[in-house]
Amino acid sequence: MDFWVWILVLVLVIVGLSVAFGAMLNSRPKPKRKNPREDKATALKLSGAFPHRKSNRP
Repeated sequence: MDFWVWILVLVLVIVGLSVAFGAMLNSRPKPKRKNPREDKATALKLSGAFPHRKSNRP
């Protein structure tokens, strides 16, 4: 009987630690990024994908 109590305690400790670790990872502030659509547009402009635009002409 004592064996199963220790197994249960060990399982509860492992589950508790994993939940606490997951909560700690999720609570970390994420760096704010610019709008990914703006990033794509900027990359396209810099690559010369819009040759018809006046701003890209020499």
